[in-house]
Amino acid sequence: MLNSRLLRQFIAVAEELHYGRAALRAGIAQSPLSQAIQKLEAHVGTPLFIRNKRSVALTPAGKVFLEEAYQWLAYERVAIERAQHATNGEIGQLSMGYIGSAGYGFMPELIGRFRREYPQVKLRVFEMTTRDQLERLKARYLDVGMLRTPLAKDETLLASVPYQHDRLMAALPHNHRLARRKAISLRNLEHESFVAFARQHVPAAHAQLISACATAGFYPRIDQESAQVGSVIGLVAAGLSVALVPSNLRSLIHPKVRYVSLSDTTAFLSQEVGLAWRRDDANPALAAFLSVAKAMHQ
Repeated sequence: MLNSRLLRQFIAVAEELHYGRAALRAGIAQSPLSQAIQKLEAHVGTPLFIRNKRSVALTPAGKVFLEEAYQWLAYERVAIERAQHATNGEIGQLSMGYIGSAGYGFMPELIGRFRREYPQVKLRVFEMTTRDQLERLKARYLDVGMLRTPLAKDETLLASVPYQHDRLMAALPHNHRLARRKAISLRNLEHESFVAFARQHVPAAHAQLISACATAGFYPRIDQESAQVGSVIGLVAAGLSVALVPSNLRSLIHPKVRYVSLSDTTAFLSQEVGLAWRRDDANPALAAFLSVAKAMHQ
């Protein structure tokens, strides 16, 4: 029985307190308006108006019902606006993963800008390896990942774009014999103990270390492995090993670690980090995020 049209007709009568003026305002004839109000009163189960030949007034029940009618229509407007905002990606939820090194690269700026442009989107952000992100993306646990690209050719369910290229640098204990140099050759580390990103969790980074060292003419002695950037830097700081890490980690300052550039020109010292998402993901918040990322990357 109750609907927005009937409530607007009731409000017109309640505010005008005159059926003729209310009918003009509601865009219907006076007789159908009067019948509609009578049906509404029957549905509510109590009179909403006191009527006589000269005047119309609200009953106490009518005054309460008027306030509720205002609220009803306000909720209707909010529901419509929220639905429209959700369609435009302005509200909703977005789950994203990121590799640890991205946290010292483009990730903070990108997320910061997205939050400023879409403050009502709820973000859920998780640090995890590239492999874990790929699994969570395909399982629909994540909407977008910031991970190592390019993706394998058999990842047909996912789309990706490169976002940042970076070179590797050496992370050395602060008292290492090479720590004060501005640049070294990778071959200078031939006899060192390395901490590597774990083959099981970060296979691309693990393979990159081996390939870069092989190109320099030696096979690295890997004594420690870790899946997280912070742990790698911690092991270097403890003096247990040296490591190859992305150069954007220079902002990760540790008093017992020195970062030194590598003079080698091998392509294996360059790495790519990008964004990946499911091709069939229709989440409007994802489309909005990718739009912001594209605008920042241009």
